[in-house]
Amino acid sequence: MKIKILICILMLSVMFGCTPKKEEVKLSILVPMGAPSIAVIPVLQKDEHSVNIVSGTDPLQAALISPNPEYDIIIAPVNLGAALISKNSTQYRLWGVVTWGNLYIVGENEAVLGSEGTLALFGENAVPQKIFDTVKEKMNLQIGSAYFPSVNDAQAQLLTGKANAAMLAQPLAAATIAKAKEMGKDLKVIANLQSLWKETTQTENYPQAAIFVLESAYSKNKQDIENTIALMKSYVDQCWSESSTLEADITSLTPEKLGLPSAKLVTVVFKGMNVKLEKALDVEAELKAFLKLFGLTNIRELIIN
Repeated sequence: MKIKILICILMLSVMFGCTPKKEEVKLSILVPMGAPSIAVIPVLQKDEHSVNIVSGTDPLQAALISPNPEYDIIIAPVNLGAALISKNSTQYRLWGVVTWGNLYIVGENEAVLGSEGTLALFGENAVPQKIFDTVKEKMNLQIGSAYFPSVNDAQAQLLTGKANAAMLAQPLAAATIAKAKEMGKDLKVIANLQSLWKETTQTENYPQAAIFVLESAYSKNKQDIENTIALMKSYVDQCWSESSTLEADITSLTPEKLGLPSAKLVTVVFKGMNVKLEKALDVEAELKAFLKLFGLTNIRELIIN
């Protein structure tokens, strides 16, 4: 009799949904300020997971190589993470790409590139130089070039008239054009390095920031991680088709927290920032063309299974 009663209780529990609840997983995510932070806006809004937004690449590298990893997901430069994986120096693996090329040459007109003067560049021995060196023959440059410590320094050279053109990243390129207008100067984008990259490599674009996931966390909480990334992708895709809510979202979270300029400016130049989540295997050709610049050719070994 007791056994029959127990069976009835169990059956009723199943019928009325009294099964044990799955323990909620709180993921820990590390993100750099700037364009990649746009992808985590919906995660910040839901406030179910821990999101740490940091300045610069040093905290990202430190987290990637930590022997006791504290983050389930890290967004970092794809070449940085890929190099660490190839050296077996990290417990993280590549999931996919978050941001793509957003480099532009800004000047008064296209003619300045074929004239004497100075083109202010940034990112010497890093991604910007590698991209510039790959595509520069397409621009038929006669102008001289000089590298400066940061993109802000390149901007300053252009705005003060010490340089005739500058390589800038969006949204700073748009901000520079707006600032110049206030100063009575007319500047515009005179070269799109992404278009030149496509002509040169026959691939759509070059990857910049990427999602790296902790292997042990992915094995344990794969569905939670995939659901969170899917939320990020859905938000970014929505921004591409209709970015009206983006301005309000950035304003609510504050541009300072996300490491972005004004919310209005980001909304205007969003497509030029090239934030777009793509799974690594879906953009393997683009990854190969870019990582080849860093001597990395075995792309499959970088990707999470």
